[in-house]
Amino acid sequence: MIFLHAGSAFFGHLADASLGRKRTVLLSCILSSATAFLTSLSPNIWIYALLRFANGFSRSGIGICCIVLATEVVGRKWRGPVSQYGFFFFTAGFFSLPLIAYPTRKNWRNLYRIISLLPLSYSVLSFPFISESPCWLLVRGRSKEALDVLRKFARRNGKTLHENLCLVDPSDPKEGGENEALTKTCTKESLWRTKWAAKMMIIVIIAGFGVGFVYYGVQLNVENLNFNLYFSVGINALMEIPAIIFDTILLGLTSRRLLFSLSAFLAGISCLLCIIFAHGKHGNKADKSRDGSWAQLIIEGVGFMVASVAYDVLYIYSVELFPTNVRNFALSQSRLSLMLGASIAPLLVVVGRLSPSLSFLVFGILSIFSGLISLWLQETKNAPLYDSLKQQEEEEKHRDVGQSNNIQA
Repeated sequence: MIFLHAGSAFFGHLADASLGRKRTVLLSCILSSATAFLTSLSPNIWIYALLRFANGFSRSGIGICCIVLATEVVGRKWRGPVSQYGFFFFTAGFFSLPLIAYPTRKNWRNLYRIISLLPLSYSVLSFPFISESPCWLLVRGRSKEALDVLRKFARRNGKTLHENLCLVDPSDPKEGGENEALTKTCTKESLWRTKWAAKMMIIVIIAGFGVGFVYYGVQLNVENLNFNLYFSVGINALMEIPAIIFDTILLGLTSRRLLFSLSAFLAGISCLLCIIFAHGKHGNKADKSRDGSWAQLIIEGVGFMVASVAYDVLYIYSVELFPTNVRNFALSQSRLSLMLGASIAPLLVVVGRLSPSLSFLVFGILSIFSGLISLWLQETKNAPLYDSLKQQEEEEKHRDVGQSNNIQA
């Protein structure tokens, strides 16, 4: 799984450095559609495996670019809710897959043919109505295009911008040395060569690994519960819906850091509580208490729900922590860490067949650790989206100095 999502870093860099968010989504959709259709024509297992890899690589760019594009075109108030709306459709797509797979169960090739039409239809029907991120356009020195996008947004909202309104073009030497320097800074800055940004990225990766490990691991670990497997999986799928609703509401009420940390911590506590109900009164599978099974299922479902909350919040948190010129790349690294945890989680699930308590113990400890380490991240609720790493560092220093002076006064 980790290799399939390696495309996140590729498309993340592409969206920041050259193509932009909109065209990267288009490229990812077209490649996803093409590789899915070609998979249906696979003559043998080796070609099938290669095309599945290519499809996973291609589609990994869709999610990260969509969430960045959606959040960069709205104000601070709407960043949290807008970032979560996409997860509703993700869940709807997840539920629709069995409906597509069941009629095509006798011919798996038809399943891939149908799936290949979805990203293609999105590109044809929806893409013409999507605008490029004005934030990215301005950072790239294309201020005229950015202003055109803003005017289009204003018309859709029944408003008009001032005729003499103009945006400073950082690439125009006539605008002065500072703007020209800003453009050079934006194009040459590296996240990993900037100390504070690299530190935050490492913390996000560690936290993301733990959350991804628990989020996907708990889903797979339902087979180790003392309950019907199909019913348990269905309960977990349904728990995604309240998780998204809670995300949308709580992101507007509380801080990102607190919400992520508390969700990860509660997911870990739930996993640890599952240990109490892992065995029946007599330690024999045939003698396991039915009440204990129900309690374990309920606790596991709650744990999966709060893990889902942490999983979703990490996306918007990663978007807001880093500036425009490295935002897509930072989000791709965050997603990569989630997928790394997901790829290792099945190993622990196998261990859980011998000792369910051990698997829940590891899941719980790692989730709690992810919640604790995230406390070292800075808060981003209602914070502005910066253009470059240098700009973010300087303005946050000035803000901290101003807050210190106010406290002293």
